[in-house]
Amino acid sequence: MEELDIKHQLHLLQKEVEAAVSLTEDVKLNLLSTIDLLKIEVEVLKRFMERYHADFPRRYPELREELMREVDSEWAEQTERSKSAARAKGE
Repeated sequence: MEELDIKHQLHLLQKEVEAAVSLTEDVKLNLLSTIDLLKIEVEVLKRFMERYHADFPRRYPELREELMREVDSEWAEQTERSKSAARAKGE
């Protein structure tokens, strides 16, 4: 009887894992689709800016570098806050 219960529990666990994998695959596909849509939107905005703001192609690398520094510093701050919070919880 106990062996039958273990087999049943194992079967249920396998079904849960399969459902989780399926859900993860769906989420991945949705994220990839969203990323593709965002890439299109960014390209539309770049082309608009290039057409209607003559100095955009010249200034774009500078603006990109500026933004990358801002985003990197924000990410670093968030990471440090997360580490501090985790340390505080562990104490």
